[in-house]
Amino acid sequence: MPMLPIDLQTMFSHINQVGKEQAHIKENLPHTQMVQGMELAEQAAIKDTIVDESQEIGEGADKVNQEGQKKQEQRNRKNKDNKRQQLEEKNKKEVYHDPDLGQHIDITT
Repeated sequence: MPMLPIDLQTMFSHINQVGKEQAHIKENLPHTQMVQGMELAEQAAIKDTIVDESQEIGEGADKVNQEGQKKQEQRNRKNKDNKRQQLEEKNKKEVYHDPDLGQHIDITT
């Protein structure tokens, strides 16, 4: 499609506006980034000045000792259970079954 002289006149008359629009677009990017950076800095400053409430109030070193004692008690229970099971296995009497004999007893008189 060929360019007509009227098209060229229209394009040249709008060239100043196009240049200004492009300059505004290029200036807006750094400006928006700067605004976002300032907002992040303000939020960080607010967080620095606010004292956060603690999530869980613990008992300190006593709590750690109690947890350690609980773990030790659990280990002791497991060891006792294992020893008891081993003794039961040793004390079990071996009963032999003859497959030819039945398992049912008829008690009728």
